[in-house]
Amino acid sequence: METIIRKYLAHGAVGLKPFENVPNNSVYSFESDGEGYIFKLFRSKYWPENDKLQFVNETLRQHNIPCAGLIVFTRDDPAYPNGYLIEQKIEGVTADKIRFTQEQETAFYKKLAVLVSAFHEIPLKGFGYIGNGEGGEDSMEAFFEDEFDERVESLEETGVYTAEELRNMKEILMDAFRRFDDLPPVLCHGDLSKKNVMVQDSGALVLIDWDDAMGYNWMADISRFTFWMKMTYSESEYPLFRKAFLDSYRGARKEEFDDFEKAYHIYNALDNLVYAINVGDEKMTAFTKEYLKQFV
Repeated sequence: METIIRKYLAHGAVGLKPFENVPNNSVYSFESDGEGYIFKLFRSKYWPENDKLQFVNETLRQHNIPCAGLIVFTRDDPAYPNGYLIEQKIEGVTADKIRFTQEQETAFYKKLAVLVSAFHEIPLKGFGYIGNGEGGEDSMEAFFEDEFDERVESLEETGVYTAEELRNMKEILMDAFRRFDDLPPVLCHGDLSKKNVMVQDSGALVLIDWDDAMGYNWMADISRFTFWMKMTYSESEYPLFRKAFLDSYRGARKEEFDDFEKAYHIYNALDNLVYAINVGDEKMTAFTKEYLKQFV
């Protein structure tokens, strides 16, 4: 790795150290000439898509949205066929590691909403995967028609749900896409959560880890976020922090967000259930099954 790093940073790597508990890739931090950097080895040669991270980084910079500077992303090295990246390290602490008071957490979500609004105002061409900066589908419904089936196929095969139950849940989701098909594709982070928000010493927020960036409507990105909040907070905290975020967020048809969110949470829950079963997370499995009872 140090030989690779020296190709792009003349001073090489000092203090190369792995991050713990990173499920999808191998990630390391290091310094070079007094500056902090991240080195990431990807475990899949298909994800993230080729050219996506370069596109996202350039687009965010064009719109003056803070992000980690990308040094290189490549899959051209035969020693690392799945690819790697080197990027500048954003200094600070991820929000999930900060013990906020309720007042501080409310303020955090208001500030985060302003940041998320900014990149949701960046238009894209087409919905879905954005390896070349453009999604391949004209609508959310068209993209998820096959995506839904592929994600939940194992749930039918293992008998968790019947084909009819999955069809019913899918139709609720597709109906929401049809009713909100006027919402345009925008740049979406794809994995909004406190673990991907860096809080700097100045109090500024910077979103990290754009590997899951997609072309969706804004409601899909926020719905995934609120589903994560639902899994994380108590029944009294969840509506308080959700409201703080939504009150400060800018978005078309925001007054109808609840309708879309309820439908999209079906997809979030099913996707989450597949993951939870695969990794043996019994608590997460129980939570998502309980949530989905209302739609079965």
